[in-house]
Amino acid sequence: MDADFISASNSPFQILDRGETRVDLAARTEVKFTLPNADVEKLRSVLVRRCEKQVHNESVSLVHSLYFDDATYSACYANLNGHGRRKKLRLRWYDTVLPANRFYCEVKWRKNRVTGKCRFLLKSSVPVHGMNYRRIWRGLANCLPDEHVPDVVRYCDPVVLVQYKREHFVSRDESLRLTLDYDIQFFDQVGKRLISTRFPKKLNELVVLEGKTPIGREHELRRLISPLAPRTSRCSKYVHGCRALGLVRDD
Repeated sequence: MDADFISASNSPFQILDRGETRVDLAARTEVKFTLPNADVEKLRSVLVRRCEKQVHNESVSLVHSLYFDDATYSACYANLNGHGRRKKLRLRWYDTVLPANRFYCEVKWRKNRVTGKCRFLLKSSVPVHGMNYRRIWRGLANCLPDEHVPDVVRYCDPVVLVQYKREHFVSRDESLRLTLDYDIQFFDQVGKRLISTRFPKKLNELVVLEGKTPIGREHELRRLISPLAPRTSRCSKYVHGCRALGLVRDD
C-alpha cells in the first residue's frame, strides 16, 4: 500500500484521547509469569490479600487485541529472536466480541527491559466491525500522528485476533499493577477481508500473570504475589497466537 493510497481519503477515525492521563504507559517495566493449568480462583484469592481489585466496565474484562504485522511476520520474529528493540501495532477493545465505534490503537515498543506504548482512543464514524481491513488501515494512516504513520505503513497486514479474560489488580499505593489473564483464544486474520471470529484456536491451559511497575521496582512484585513463586518468562500472546495458528515456527 503506497503513500498515494494513504492520502486518498479522509479518515473515518477521530482521536479522542492520546493517553496523556496514563503516565505509567510512557515507560515502565513489565514482568510476566506463565502458570499453565493454574487455578484462577486460587490466584485471585492470593492477589486480593495485598492488592485492590480494579473494576473498569465489568468485574472481568473481555479483551480483544488485533495484531498487525508485515508479510514476513517480522514483529513476531523480532520477539522470537529476542531483539532488544522492537515494536508492534495493535487495535484493542473491551467487553464486546467485535469493535463498535470506540476502540484503541496502540503502538507498543520495547527497548531492552523497558517497555511503553503510545495509546490512542479512537472514535469511528461507522461501526468498525463493518469496515474491511483496507479501510481500517487507511483510516489509521490518515488519523494517527505523523511519527506513527511509518509503523502503520510497515505493519499493514492483519494477522491474529487474541481474545481473553482479564482481571485487574493494583497495589495499595496504586504504583504497581497486576493483570490476570485466562481463557485465551486466537482467531486467524491472514487473508481475511473483515474482522473474523470464526474457528477459534483455544489455549485454555495458559494463565498469564503480568506485572507493570515503574522502572526499577519490578522486584516488589514478589511481595504482592507471595506465597506464589512462579518463574518469570517471556510471554507474548501475539507470538503464542502465531504459533498456535501455524503461522510461524521456531527454527
